[in-house]
Amino acid sequence: MIAGLKVEEEIIRDLERLDIEICKEDSEIWTIVENLDKQVEFRLDDDNVLSQDTRLVVLNDATLREALLTEAHSSPFSVHLGSTK
Repeated sequence: MIAGLKVEEEIIRDLERLDIEICKEDSEIWTIVENLDKQVEFRLDDDNVLSQDTRLVVLNDATLREALLTEAHSSPFSVHLGSTK
């Protein structure tokens, strides 16, 4: 349940530090950003968060990805129905 996921302030600060200049280093993401007006699969919201359908697009940065996955998997909202954590 992504809607209920509580993102820690440290992760939010990390994401805010990653501005559009860093995206230019990730050529695949930069190509998507440059061509947003030509397709509908990806969108940039009011907070400049890039998403594909209902999924967040994250830079190819192992530390950032690990922090996001750790937060998502340690959340009490990530339990499958019928399971206890």
